[in-house]
Formats: sequence, C-alpha cells, structure tokens
Amino acid sequence: MGAWKRLTGVIAAGLAMAMALSPVGPPAAAAAGNNAGLKANIREIQSLTSEDYKDLAFLKPLLKDKTVVSLGENFHRVAEYSSMKTRLVKYLHEELGFDVIAFESGLGDSFMTYENAGTLTSKEMMERSIFPVWHSKETLALFDYIKEQRSTGKPLYLAGYDMQFTSAYLTQWIAEWIAKVDKERGQDYFRFELQAMTDLYKVLNEYGMDNNQNPAAIQEIKKVKDQYEPKYRALIQFIKENQKQLAAAYPQNPHIVDVAVKTLEDRIKFIEMGMYDTKESYEFRDRIMADNVEWLTKVMYPGKKVILWAHNDHLAKNTSKMSVKEHGKWVNSFTSMGELLHKKLKDKEYVIGLYMNSGRASTITTQKTFPIKPMPKGSLERLMMGSGYKIAFADLSRHKTPNQNNSWMFKPIYAAEDGMTSEIIEPMAMKFVPKEQYDGIIVFDKVKEPTTKY
Repeated sequence: MGAWKRLTGVIAAGLAMAMALSPVGPPAAAAAGNNAGLKANIREIQSLTSEDYKDLAFLKPLLKDKTVVSLGENFHRVAEYSSMKTRLVKYLHEELGFDVIAFESGLGDSFMTYENAGTLTSKEMMERSIFPVWHSKETLALFDYIKEQRSTGKPLYLAGYDMQFTSAYLTQWIAEWIAKVDKERGQDYFRFELQAMTDLYKVLNEYGMDNNQNPAAIQEIKKVKDQYEPKYRALIQFIKENQKQLAAAYPQNPHIVDVAVKTLEDRIKFIEMGMYDTKESYEFRDRIMADNVEWLTKVMYPGKKVILWAHNDHLAKNTSKMSVKEHGKWVNSFTSMGELLHKKLKDKEYVIGLYMNSGRASTITTQKTFPIKPMPKGSLERLMMGSGYKIAFADLSRHKTPNQNNSWMFKPIYAAEDGMTSEIIEPMAMKFVPKEQYDGIIVFDKVKEPTTKY
C-alpha cells in the first residue's frame, strides 16, 4: 500500500499515544476434491499457540543451516498472523538456536526498550518498541516470552531495523542520556524532535497520505527538513565529539553511541522520504532497512541467528518481479529489503510468506473491521486450501524442477494484497511466481482482527 499511507498509518498512532485466540475456524472445502498430488507437498500446522512443537518438526531440516528466517504477512492487522509468528519465534529460539527477533520497527526504539526491559512490563515493552499495527494480545504473548527469557542463560534479544519514528520513549531516553553531559542540549533535543515529528505529520494530514505527487506537499516537507536537519546534524556532531563521555554515561552497552547516531541520521531520512513518490519512498526506506539489518548482524549481534518480522512486501526475495494492482492498473512492485538481503544471504536465509483465505481483518489507520470473502479460483490461497487443512504450509525450497504435483510453485499465480496504496486487503491484487519469492508459504483458512484489549 501507499508508502506514506501504510507508513503513517503504522506510525501516527504511536506518535499520538507517545505524546499524550479463539480456535481456528473450520477447514475450507477442498476445491479440487481429493487432490493427493497437491497434498503431498503441503503440511498441516495444527496449532497457533501450542508449546508442543511436534507439528513443526518438519521445519527442522529446512531451517537448521539458516542464519536468517524471515516471517512475512500480506496484511498487518490479523490476529492469527501474530499468534503464528509468535509461536514460530519461540520454536526457532528453543529448537534451532535463533537469538534475535528483529521487527519492522525503529532500530533505536527496540534497542533501548530491550536495554530497559528489567524496569518495563511486557505491555510497555511492546508499545514502546514496535509499531501500533502489532499492538495486540496476540503479539503481547511474544513480549511476555522475551521478558521471561532475559532471566535465563538463553535470552531472545529484541531488535528493530526500521528508519522511522516509533515512539517518544526513545526520544526521552536519548534526551536524558545527553543531558548527563550537557543538560541544555538534552532538553533542546527533546523539544525539537517532538516538534519535528509534529510538523511532519501536520503536512501529511493536510495534504493526505499519498501526498508525494503534490508539489506543494513536497515543498512543505522540504521546509520541515530544512528546518530540522541542521539541528539533527549538530547533535550528531556533538555525540561524536563527546562519545567517550557519553559512552561512560551508559556503560551497560558499548553500542549506545552507534545506535544513537544511526537513529538520529535515520530521523533526517524519515523526513526526506516524504519528498519521494510512492515507489521511490518504498525503495529509499528498504535500502536503509537492509543496511540496518546488515549492521545488526555484523556489529550488534555477530554470529547470532536472526528472525525478521515484517510485511511480505519487505521480505520476499525478488519483489521487483512482482506485479501489483494499483488503482485498477497492474504495475511492477518495488525493490525491497528482502530482495537486497537475498542477494547477499542467498541460501543462508529462509523466507516465509503468510496469506489468508477468509474471515475478518481491521484497517490500519482506523482499526475498522472489514470482511474477507473466500478467495476465488485461480488464487494461491484457494489452491493451498485444496489441501483441506485449516493452516497449510508449503515448502518451496527443495523443489528444483516442476512436475505435475508442484508445477504451481513455478508459474505465476494471484494472491491477496493491500498493495502500495490501499489499507485493506484485496483478492487477486498481486501476481508472482511463488518459488521466486518465498521458501515457504503459510495459508490460514479463516482469520480475524487482532485483539486490541490486552
């Protein structure tokens, strides 16, 4: 969906807040009857939450040699997605030695939340580290787990790799940290950062989320950038010049200066992103996210195995080969973080895309519930539901050549998406070759909106 519609929908609620499972439904009827050939290549996942991982045992030989596992979703606000991803994260941590869960959320926000996890509740950790689209009872279960694991000899580290503002918690923390060396500078940073974000969103609200085709909107965002970039640059320079004193003010983690500098540099880029058109803004952001993931794996957590949590659009392996329907027209998708990472990670990564057949979800900006009718004939979702499973998993990674049972993996197929400019799911709105994009695919027969009372 539209870079700024999706991104501001993801973040704006977090800015406002900072400033101030039921059982799975019945299985779909097998569209093609007893499709033994299809079923031979699809496994059943039996539970969204069970800590008995027998039904996931088939994943071990597929993932045992991977250093990165990416968990996608074709829409953000779906309860079953967060429950299943939480279960998969636990499985990867407990059974396969994965050490880090990294979200499509602010790099500095997640870092500082984990650093202070001992003084925060699980709910506070979730709300201060990741975007509001995942603030739900289903995701909270993962933060309960992260918090529990901190007291063991086998922690699950929380990280983020996005370049965007997530919450004012990080702003306040950095301000207090800087104030230990220069009180006035710390206070000034707190004021100008929150004002910068307020001014940016004022422009976006005035011109609409898809404003980047509007010259007047671009000019207004440029004014915001011109006003605040010098302030950010000056603060970055101050941190670099006083890094020894600042590092000594927070001796608990040697990366504090690096994280602060990266976060402040990303603030400038976040404002700049509003000056690009939809596709350019996506690619601009995803290049930065790919760089941040590489930094996390090489500097912050060298030698550790990492799980990435994001939208399918940011994780699929060859997104520029995908076609997406925008305003009734088919266009090429953008070059994503996933595509950039795949060129470097190759067979050390395993990418799983999540899709749904029917049920309900809720919109990103208003959280209004909307229905999802069973996916039509010719769709990926309908095909995999031909297995008769409530939750169907297909491994694509070990299929090298097409045959009568797996040919669908090698041919273009349609699937539901929210695209680049919509905030609801649309059936048959994306077209791609499954094997080009994913190593594994999970389709849920029936889903519902997230549980926001937690």
